[in-house]
Amino acid sequence: MADQVCCLNCRHFRNAPAYLESAFNGLSTLGSGYGSVRKDDGVCLEHDLYLSAMASCERFAARGKQTNGVLD
Repeated sequence: MADQVCCLNCRHFRNAPAYLESAFNGLSTLGSGYGSVRKDDGVCLEHDLYLSAMASCERFAARGKQTNGVLD
């Protein structure tokens, strides 16, 4: 899956639980960004949409390699 052209592997995609809780006010009231029901879904910064991690589009840009927990 690491080589797939999908949102999960795109540098424009954010799906960290803490990011989602800050992006959606009140999310922690309904549950949590850490909930298993969202799986790996997250927000596309290019389209400003909440999407499935398996979605893809023509603006895909591969993430850089991770070094010490930081993506380049």
